[in-house]
Amino acid sequence: KTFRLGPKLRYPITISKFIKNKGDDVKKQETILQYTFRFERTVGDPALNEERTVQETGWADWDCPTDGTISQWKVKVGDVIEKDQVLVTIDELCPHDQQYAGLCVLCGKDMKEASWATDTLDTDRATIAMVHDNVALTVSAAQATRAELNLQQRLLEQRKLSLVVDLDQTIIHACIEPTVGEWQTDPSNPNYEAVKDVRSFQLDDGPRGLTSGCWYYIKLRPGLASFLQRMSELFEMHVYTMGTRAYAEQIANIVDPDKKLFGHRVISRDENGSMTEKSLQRLFPVSTNMVVVIDDRADVWPRNRPNLIKVTPYDFFKGIGDINSSFLPKREDIITPAPAVVPIHKNGPESQNPNALDSKMAEHERVLANGGDENVILQLQAEEQERELEKQLKERPLLHLQKKLDKEELEGLDDGLSIETTNQNGSVHSESPSQSRHNLLRDDDQELIHLEKHLSELHRSFYEQYDARREGRRHRSTDIEPETIPDVGSVLERLKSRVLRGCSIVLSGLVPLGIDIHRSEIGLQATSFGANLRTKVSDKVTHLVISSSRPRTHKVRLAARIPKIRIVNQDWLAGSLQQWRKLNERDFAVEVHPADRAGSQEKSRAPPRITIVANGKPVAENSTDDMEDIDADDDSAINTNSSADEEEDGGLDDMDGVLPAELGEDGKSPVDELSKIVWSDVDKELADYLGSEFDSDSEKGSECEYNTDDQSTDTE
Repeated sequence: KTFRLGPKLRYPITISKFIKNKGDDVKKQETILQYTFRFERTVGDPALNEERTVQETGWADWDCPTDGTISQWKVKVGDVIEKDQVLVTIDELCPHDQQYAGLCVLCGKDMKEASWATDTLDTDRATIAMVHDNVALTVSAAQATRAELNLQQRLLEQRKLSLVVDLDQTIIHACIEPTVGEWQTDPSNPNYEAVKDVRSFQLDDGPRGLTSGCWYYIKLRPGLASFLQRMSELFEMHVYTMGTRAYAEQIANIVDPDKKLFGHRVISRDENGSMTEKSLQRLFPVSTNMVVVIDDRADVWPRNRPNLIKVTPYDFFKGIGDINSSFLPKREDIITPAPAVVPIHKNGPESQNPNALDSKMAEHERVLANGGDENVILQLQAEEQERELEKQLKERPLLHLQKKLDKEELEGLDDGLSIETTNQNGSVHSESPSQSRHNLLRDDDQELIHLEKHLSELHRSFYEQYDARREGRRHRSTDIEPETIPDVGSVLERLKSRVLRGCSIVLSGLVPLGIDIHRSEIGLQATSFGANLRTKVSDKVTHLVISSSRPRTHKVRLAARIPKIRIVNQDWLAGSLQQWRKLNERDFAVEVHPADRAGSQEKSRAPPRITIVANGKPVAENSTDDMEDIDADDDSAINTNSSADEEEDGGLDDMDGVLPAELGEDGKSPVDELSKIVWSDVDKELADYLGSEFDSDSEKGSECEYNTDDQSTDTE
């Protein structure tokens, strides 16, 4: 290993003498070199005005920073050294490149011991934790590189890749709701078939309150066993979860009881090094060229995540979500229809402020940014998670949801109509409402079917490219050649980008208010699959994707005027991303309201113009076309990040909701007079033109309703 002089010497220095020569054994802190340096010193009596500065020569020793044998001096006697440079190469007795809890694994020395012979501690020699379940064991960068090269060599010989698998809502769904256990023992319950194979375990991984020793109920995603078995033939699999170590090991014991699929390759938040983010460098610090990730959350990974395949969240236990998500940012991917949730009565301060938990998370991040103790933040977040879990035990959301479903069925069938059902033998018989209850939980998820196809295709494409590169080399070696290994992230990006290539998409009602759609989770997903995301409706747009809960919006009316635009609900986009193919739009087409469709036919006639009057004087004049463009949640009013080509679209909604800006005779813009407008007169005139559509109940919740109290209103 080479060693430098160091930046703290009084340069320039002159090498005066070698105390130790090439081939000599040396010990740490032993003097091996002497050098001289020039310095100024003030002499004389300042009281007698005899003070003067003289140049003097000093000498100093250079002490050896390690134990070993001198291999080569990089300087010679008499050299004048102007600045820090390499001085000597020493063959060390021990490289200290493998350490455990501050001790060298090879020689047993304490790596935390400080020395005057060096500015750094020997713990800096091994900083990379490569073992899944133990952050105390660290290795050097060189050791990590060798280990990963060996791993890649082994995987290439086995024709495999590495697959990092998330747990919660990716391959399993977990809850602690006691109702699940009760349903499992009641064959007459409508949910019995769905929960009879739910696994359970008790977990006590720390001093906790009501949830200490409670039962965890685990539902495996349909087809998981066969999926993992087939994927193990193509991938070496790792578990990466934000649950605790005890939780992760329990889940691993359920999905892989014989340790044949994951072995001991399990990493939890206890070893992750971050409370809110995941990183492939934690497992593969040198290269991720052969690593693929499957996770239901993309927001916990870095923005640049080419190795990630985002899966549809598994939401078997309705309304429960991810029981380990209290440490994570609030998820944004609302593209899949959210399950109905029975309001839960909260007793804590969150009942008065639904954003209290988000505020606490933001406060925790602020404390960390200001140098706060991470252990304190971990404790606070663990307490918040505890409170969320306690709600499941106390308030039983699944039981409430089933009761609500039963009540709705009884209310809807109180006319005495019977329900036809089919037996296993094919015979049909009728049941009264009291004899038939619908089940809340459904075991019909098919995500792993699609995911298996995607991973198999990715594996095949990677090795096709690898084989082509190997064939193209003149001299093929049996050793690993890094330049022949494709980047699986690039292969994945190429496969995904073909799905929506040629689609120019506008989103409506799917992105929270104030969020730039290009940076939203939905927007990032759509663009990663090849879509061109736009913010305005124009003749360059091919698809308008709308929220199923808001079928009548400003953009729907605009898109109805352009026949080429396919107006589809969010399931078209979600299904296309899930299946990696552009689904048939006809199966997801939105039926446009006749009044909205009629608006496109009336465009051929010159529409009447509305004159806005203030204080008896006309201040502005607009057609009803322009008034339509004044939309309560038009993204042009809140999104300032549109690309240049969108600004040049000449789209039908290029009006930003403002009136003509010509100046009046007094030099003021008519817009300045808006505060003086009698809006009731404007409403009456507009209502006379729009007719019954303006008062239609179906418009409630659309852009005609300005509800400033609803913080969840989506933009278009």
